[in-house]
Amino acid sequence: MGEPDKNETIYYKVPTSIYRPGDKVEHDVYFYHLRNYVIFKSKSSVWSQVDAEKLINTQVDTLFIPFKSSKEHHQFLQDKLKNILSARDVPLQRKATVLYETADPILATVFTSPQSQELLSGASAYAKSCIQYLNERGALPELIKLSSDSFSEHSHALHVSAYSVALAKRLNFQDQQTIFALGMGALLHDIGKSQIDPNILNKATELNDDEWLRIRQHPELGEKIMDSRQMVPILSRRIILEHHERVNGKGYPKGIKGVHQLSRMVAIADVFTALCADKPYAKAMTPFDALKYMITTMPHEFDRQYLQTFISMLSDS
Repeated sequence: MGEPDKNETIYYKVPTSIYRPGDKVEHDVYFYHLRNYVIFKSKSSVWSQVDAEKLINTQVDTLFIPFKSSKEHHQFLQDKLKNILSARDVPLQRKATVLYETADPILATVFTSPQSQELLSGASAYAKSCIQYLNERGALPELIKLSSDSFSEHSHALHVSAYSVALAKRLNFQDQQTIFALGMGALLHDIGKSQIDPNILNKATELNDDEWLRIRQHPELGEKIMDSRQMVPILSRRIILEHHERVNGKGYPKGIKGVHQLSRMVAIADVFTALCADKPYAKAMTPFDALKYMITTMPHEFDRQYLQTFISMLSDS
């Protein structure tokens, strides 16, 4: 969603899950009905259980708040997310839902305007929230339960980031800067697709040779976009460039064998998440079938130790 003109009111999406009974409503909150924004809760009122039940009964899962900019919208969502993730009385399932449902409104604007320093700051904060969430015992299984929900590039990015960070923790990676670089790189691994025609990305039939060549450019396009962004760690940029490389040298864009260890983790998480999601050209696999496919059809493409650890991690989830 673009920045508003001076006299234009822009309504930004906010998921209903960010509100809990007893919360004070900081802004007028609207829902969309018959091409109009209709006020649902007024500023300074208190959110109640009745409000939550009304939304469930009317099957409304998205609300809208007018903000002056994407930056203000992101800050609101980040503050809400941070408070919920830090609250001891919020069930882990609810935390997973809020993390999942804030992925789209935060990352959609980042993927639309990846050159924006302000929006990248929002992605950085979101990556930290994802890591914070995964620090809780039992966090990954709750997020896995949501993986069968509607697929988008943004939910895919969240799951790739979460799986990658969880794998690093399973492998006893301790350095927080490294884990942040991993989470950030995984979150932005497909950012180069923002430079590719959506008609190619969403094509329901088989790609022709020219379209396939264009798709294969997205790692280099992504690294180029992030090259001068200081808040994006060097290791994150390397992940963006290498996430389609394979340890046997048969990946792209460069066909190298010396793939960084973080890129190897993201490669596994990326393929697994993609196989488990419905797409225009393929039905989703079950996690079991996806892992079986990776083991039998792609046995030499992934780091063997990392893949075995990934399988063990999912088995315990």
